[in-house]
Amino acid sequence: MKQFVIGFLLMMATSSFAANQAVITTTDFSSGSFSSLDLSTNVASKDHLTIHSDAVVRTYKDKVYIINRLGQDNVIVLDKSDLSKPLTQYSTGNGTNPHDIAFVSESKAYISRYGYQRLLIVNPVTGDSLGNVNMAAFADADGIPEMSQMTIYNNHLFVVCQRLDQDNGFAPTDFSLIGVVDVTTDKIVDQDATTPANQGILMASTNTSGAARWGTKWVLSNVKTFGDLTDGGIEVINLATFKSEGVAIGESVLGGNVNSLVMGSGNKGYVVVSDANFANLVVGFDLASKTVATNLGGLSGGYVPGLGVFDQRLYVLDRGVFSDPTSGGVKVFDVKTNQLVGGPINTGLPPSTIAFLGTESPLVSDFNGDGVVSFPDFLAFANAFGKKTGDSGFDVKYDLNGNGSVDFPDFLIFVSEFNSATGG
Repeated sequence: MKQFVIGFLLMMATSSFAANQAVITTTDFSSGSFSSLDLSTNVASKDHLTIHSDAVVRTYKDKVYIINRLGQDNVIVLDKSDLSKPLTQYSTGNGTNPHDIAFVSESKAYISRYGYQRLLIVNPVTGDSLGNVNMAAFADADGIPEMSQMTIYNNHLFVVCQRLDQDNGFAPTDFSLIGVVDVTTDKIVDQDATTPANQGILMASTNTSGAARWGTKWVLSNVKTFGDLTDGGIEVINLATFKSEGVAIGESVLGGNVNSLVMGSGNKGYVVVSDANFANLVVGFDLASKTVATNLGGLSGGYVPGLGVFDQRLYVLDRGVFSDPTSGGVKVFDVKTNQLVGGPINTGLPPSTIAFLGTESPLVSDFNGDGVVSFPDFLAFANAFGKKTGDSGFDVKYDLNGNGSVDFPDFLIFVSEFNSATGG
């Protein structure tokens, strides 16, 4: 019996780790491919599939979605069991330039189309059209809102509308905003009833280049103009109140133009910054103190198109430099220590975007389930502290080590997870 139990646990552990992998689009800007990375071994499987040179990857449950952007305008759907054989491939409309996909369920998703006024609603697996949402009210004078990043919170879809002037080299206009759609009705939710027509959430900055969820907050990196290294920054959108909390950290503090962004542990995140010499840095930041940390070491200084966080690891997509192509690849950092723990990992063509399949290690101290171990969780734990089995109000979820009481060993476990986040 003992041998059976040990074998079962080993099998489950092996299965869990094997299920966790990164999926990565790669490109040399003239051709594209698709690779994967076993997160337990950091071994890459290269070139599963030929894709567009301008593509991004997203995942939802056991499916992979490759969004082929302008010039191909379609979505490829894959199952994690076979990354080389598409389940289906469907068009988003010629010239629509799909940018992102946000999932309500396995049978309903929204696709933002950068070159079109209407947000597409589809069955994400089959590609069957479920309708569209006209977002023209959020456009600038060229008639296109330039819809890009999206997230869903509490039955509402939030869509970044960059509002760039296509007739003037895609220059930023007077403002960017976030359109809000009720996913139960597919209707726009007006954010200002006192102003004619549907209004969105007015952003404090413009031209979003990166986005990451952090509990009830949506953290955006806004570059504004590329010619000015100080006019953009990191903005926080409160999804619960439908309000911008303003620019938390400006480019003047970060050291250059901002690009891809992820949240790592609690209120701490990472953003790609291009400095005055066009060198790409990965800068750590803290939203609570509105400060920046030391830049990550071990990077080439070449172009870093994307970042990803999974299970307390930061994955940096470093394309390397011409003088040393071997300096490029996927580089893995521990988000608690900022130390390089893996890489560079060769992905065939240089990496461009990344997403993850599998299940992250749970945060047992995330009592309210918002993905972050933070002060509300501490208050809940403090209220339960000292109680034991049989006491009124005892709740086993606060007994983190399972000894029948909420005591100091549980507090130590809580402290070890405090300010940690799932998924970034």
